[in-house]
Order: sequence, then C-alpha cells, then structure tokens
Amino acid sequence: MSPTRRILRYLRPHWAGFGLALVFVGLQTAFEVAKPWPLKVIVDRVLGAETLGSTWLDSVDKPRLLLFACVAVVLIQGTLSAIALLHNALTVGIGQRMVSDLRADMLTHLYGQSLGFFGRRPGTDLAYRVTFDTYAAQSLAINGFLPLLSAGVLIAVMGYVMLRMNLVLAAIFFAICPLLFLVTRIISKRIARIATEMSERESHLLEEAQRDVDAIQVVKAFTAEADERAQVMRASARALASAFRLYFVQTGYAGAVSVVLALGTAGVLYAGGLLALAGTVTVGDLLVFVSYLAALYAPIDSVSRALSVVHESSAGARRVVEVLDSEPDVRDTRGAQDLGSVQGAVRFEGVSFAYPSQAGALALEDIDFEAEPGSLVALVGPSGAGKSTLASLIPRFFDPTAGQVLLDGTDLRKIRLQSLRSRIGFVPQSPLLFPLSLADNIRYGRPEASDEDVRRAADLAGVTSFAEQLPDGFETFVGGEGRGFSHGEAQRVTIARALVRNPRILILDEPTSALDAETEALVVAGIERARADRTTLVIAHRLSTVQRADHLLVLDSGRLVEHGTFASLRDAGGLFARLHRHALFYAEDRP
Repeated sequence: MSPTRRILRYLRPHWAGFGLALVFVGLQTAFEVAKPWPLKVIVDRVLGAETLGSTWLDSVDKPRLLLFACVAVVLIQGTLSAIALLHNALTVGIGQRMVSDLRADMLTHLYGQSLGFFGRRPGTDLAYRVTFDTYAAQSLAINGFLPLLSAGVLIAVMGYVMLRMNLVLAAIFFAICPLLFLVTRIISKRIARIATEMSERESHLLEEAQRDVDAIQVVKAFTAEADERAQVMRASARALASAFRLYFVQTGYAGAVSVVLALGTAGVLYAGGLLALAGTVTVGDLLVFVSYLAALYAPIDSVSRALSVVHESSAGARRVVEVLDSEPDVRDTRGAQDLGSVQGAVRFEGVSFAYPSQAGALALEDIDFEAEPGSLVALVGPSGAGKSTLASLIPRFFDPTAGQVLLDGTDLRKIRLQSLRSRIGFVPQSPLLFPLSLADNIRYGRPEASDEDVRRAADLAGVTSFAEQLPDGFETFVGGEGRGFSHGEAQRVTIARALVRNPRILILDEPTSALDAETEALVVAGIERARADRTTLVIAHRLSTVQRADHLLVLDSGRLVEHGTFASLRDAGGLFARLHRHALFYAEDRP
C-alpha cells in the first residue's frame, strides 16, 4: 500500500464527520452557482426589457424585483459564509484527530523498537517526524483530497449550467481546463521534489542546533563557538534555500494559472461580446459567464494548491510510513508467557552478540556465567570491554546473536517483554530526572505506587536524608534534567525509582563513576540496602563497589576472561590483578 493510502486510513474512524463535510460541499456548490444570478436579474429584467422565463419574476414590478435581487445577494453570501465556517470547523477537527491518532501510533511503534533502532537514527530526525511529518494526515485528507473533490464538483456544476446556457461560451470555458491541468501536473511534481528536500534539510538543521545546545559546555570550553555557529548556519542556509525555491516555484505556479485564466476570460468576453451584439445572448448571460470564469479561479487555484499539498504531504507520509514499517529488532515472540514468581537466577549460555551497525564484529563472544538469586555480581574490565552490552541483554534491550539468556531457567525470549521488564530495576550511569515532583520522579518506575511505597524506596536509596530538607519535601519540583540537585542526589533518586518497583533483578550501570568519595559512600550504602533479597548486577569502576560483590566477572574485548571473588582474582595475577595493581579502580582510600 502506498504511503498516501496508508495515511488516509486514519480517516476511517471519522467517516460520519467526513460525510457531513461532503454535504457542506454540496451546499457550497449550490450557492456558489447561484451567486451571479441576482446580477443577471438586475441587468436583464430590472435595467433591461428581457424576460426571465419565469411567470412569477416577470410579473414583479422592477423596484421590488431590484430589492429582491439585492436581498438575494446578501442572503447567498451570508449563507456561504456560515457554511464555510461550519465546514472549516468540522474538517479542522477531523484533521487534528487524524494527526493525534497517527502520532499515537508512531509513538507506540517507536516505544516498541529496540535501542539499536535509536542508535541508527538521529533523535532529532525522529522527533521531527513525530512532530511535523505527522501533519501529513491532516494535509492529505483535509487540505488535499477534500478541496480537490470540492473544486471538481463546483467546476462540473458550473460547466453544466453554462452548457445549458450557451454551447460556444461553454466550449471556451472548457478549452482552458486542459491547459490549467497541464500546468498543474508539470509544476506540482517539481514542488513535491523540493518539499521532500526541504523536510530533510530542516530535519538536519534541527539536529545540528540540538547538538550544539546539548554540547554547549564543551563548545565553550574549547572556544569553538565560531566553528559551531558556521556549521549551524550552513545547515540553515541549505534549509532556507530549499524553502525559497519552494516559495518561488509555488508563486510562479500561481502566476501561470492567472495568465491562463486571463486568456480564458478574454476569449469569453470577445466571443460573448460578438454574440451579444448579434442578439444571441443577453448582457446578463454574458455577465454570468464572466462571473463563472472569474469564480473558476478559486476552484482551479484550490485544485492547484491541493495538488501541491498532496505532493508535499506525500513526502511527510513517506517519512512517517518508513518509521511505521520498521520492524523492531526485539519483540514478543509467539507463545511468550507472563512471569509467575521470580527467584532471580540469571544464566548466560554461550552468548554472543554483534550490533547490527558493526558489520558482524562481535561485541560479546561466547559468554557463560550464572548469577545466583540474591547475589551481587560486579562486571569489571577496561572501557569498551562489553560490560554495558552484557547488562543490556538481561532486560532485552537487545537479543543475543547466538546463545541464550535465561531467568530461572527460562529463555528470556519466551517471556513477554512487559512482564520481564516489570521485574527489573535499571539505574543508568547518567542519572536522568524528569520535570516532575521528586515523589513523581521516584513513582515513575511504578505510577500506582503509594506515598508509603515511595518513602520506603527513598529510605533504601538514601533519598530521604536530603528530601526532607527541601522546601516542599517530596513534592519539590525537579527542574529539567535534574537541575537543582547534585549528581549524587540525582543518582540516589534513580536508584529509588528502580527500587519502588520492588524488582527481583537490579542492574546498575556504573552508578558511582562520577561521584566524590563522600557521595559515593552514600550511594554505595543505598546499593547495599537495595540489594537485599534481589539479584544485583553492577558495572563497577570503584573499588568500594567491587569489594562488596559476591562474584566478579572480568571482561576484555567482549570475552569473559576471569570470574571469581575479589580476593581470588586479586591474587590470581590476571587482568583483574593488573587493573587493581595499576590503580584502574578508583578509591580515595587506596593504599
């Protein structure tokens, strides 16, 4: 199915409203066709001596008929304005609901993608597609195909009336239509190409600007403001150039339509003038034809604009459908089951993994280990050894390329994702807080959690000690990205967020790597309290964390090269001993 047809499917739930919009189209057409007839009555019957073929109208005296015609002009225009108002309110509402439905589906689809999907696409581009490209639903249905239908009906009805009035003048009217549509067809294709280019360049500009804002500290530290500004301005210039080209082509298109309509008007005036001199048509008939020809500009312009909108929106529709058609790397398999009671035994059996973007190079190779329920397992090794990758396989952010990961003896791929992740608490290396209250940031891990549940998790993570000193306690609003909190405080909040779910498995990705010794001690104490009765895996660079682990897994270049207790690995003379000896574990109190 084409992207355009796919997007138009979002019109289905709104067919009743769309049907009413079509009724309004019919009413608008009837009143538009009637607009020039009061003028014909005034010219032919009131000012002239022509009969109108109506016994009732021909019997009315001229002053009263003039009044009737003037009142009719006001009533017709007033009714048209009222219909247009109701029609626009109805169609805009339908269009906005279509956009909302499409955005909801896009977000649902994006949330179902694995982390690898987001790693392959710039976040700003995805945000642009969700925010702006989804307007394709409204543009195609309400600003595209509905105006095309409206204009087509109006042109057809006007044409029929003119054929009944005079074949010669109607022939001139219809003669310009093929020329108008030829102009439309040629230029609209060019508009579509430029519109696609403009969307891509605006998305790139947004990406560049967002990257600069996110990296402002580094930009300032390295005095790279001028270079970054130049880079953003180059992207801006490309986007503006595409916008200018689109505006130029659209303006030229409107001018070409105006010239064609002027040719038609001149033809009708010349031929109609000759026919009027010969007595074949009345002056009122000629005025009706000229009025219809002038009125033809609106539907033809509507056709041209609608076709332009359809082509422009098709570009957005393709970008939306590209996301909707992307298959998630990780999904629920057929027959996947919900978890029952969980003990928390985690086992890796011959696990290898390669990121799709790395052309088959293994990030993990042939990993075998088991974490007993309730144990604290530390993952250690040099940067890039595969520690975070290994941990990410447990909540199924990725699936193994080979081998299997088991929870209590069950392959994770046989467990429904939502059920699996609801039993796992995850604490990222960089604490991310949301612009909510402190309590709601903790409750984010379990929205239905009571205040008592929140307080219990905060006590375990060591949040209560500083929360009670805040002006509004747990109701204190947290600024975007945790502004107003230290790194250590924010990290403890993320631990509380994980603990409020009461997970059977807790994963901590270098939770103390950026902390000073005092703050580290507070966070480590929180981890110690949190690990009770649950299996905990911690990616560690701190000696204080490693020493407390029941079992250590030492990784190097994606392979598990050592495993054992802290004491046994320290004395074994292997990689861990070298890391320890060369102070590659950080601790303020190291001898």
